[in-house]
Amino acid sequence: MTRTQPLVVGHRGAAHLAPENTLSSFRRALADGADLLECDVHLSSDGQVIVMHDETIDRTANEDSPLRTGAIADLTGEQLGRVRLQHDEHVPTLAQLLDLTTVPLFIEVKVPEAARAVGELLAELEEGSPQAASTVISFHAEALAEIRRTSPETTVSYLVKAVDEQALSTAEELGAAAIGPAIDGLSLAAARAAREAGLAVHPWTVNTEEQLAVALACEVDSITTDDPGWVKERLAGRPTGL
Repeated sequence: MTRTQPLVVGHRGAAHLAPENTLSSFRRALADGADLLECDVHLSSDGQVIVMHDETIDRTANEDSPLRTGAIADLTGEQLGRVRLQHDEHVPTLAQLLDLTTVPLFIEVKVPEAARAVGELLAELEEGSPQAASTVISFHAEALAEIRRTSPETTVSYLVKAVDEQALSTAEELGAAAIGPAIDGLSLAAARAAREAGLAVHPWTVNTEEQLAVALACEVDSITTDDPGWVKERLAGRPTGL
């Protein structure tokens, strides 16, 4: 009997090593061997899918950015294009990231309003491409339901703080293929319950040796981390046979 290594997911790219959710961060994650990239998306006022974690640009905009404050939902794509982040990085769109990546994405829909536009982008991808194998993840059940309507072939995963009966029930109702609990809320029993429900387990965010040990003990399907190179290094010497 063999045990496969979990996939390594670059959280916001390689957020420990480069400005989060920027093209340079995603490139670093790819260079460090990430099997997938995780990003966060919002919707601009003119309908563009924007890659950023927060609802506003305030935390990540540089002090010398031409535009330093404002909600993404209130700004146009052109305005967001003027924002400068750390290391003079730009705010990317999901379309730009899809063009860049050579591996599938975990696309976290941060606000339900962005779901339809995300689904429409994914529905247009070439079948068989790495991008087309992407998964949409969200804490918002209504966002995942919209993805299922707009892009029925796209896999969805339900994000939760912890796995419980309600979370498993919601995931089942959504037709989700996986559940994504916080690593600090994951246990052997929770991982077992998810697998018995037919769900893959994709915990977030693994950044310490202790968290990595929990993830491996629970035999998770993927490990989301701010430093994919570090996890790859730890997994390299790990036996896969049982």
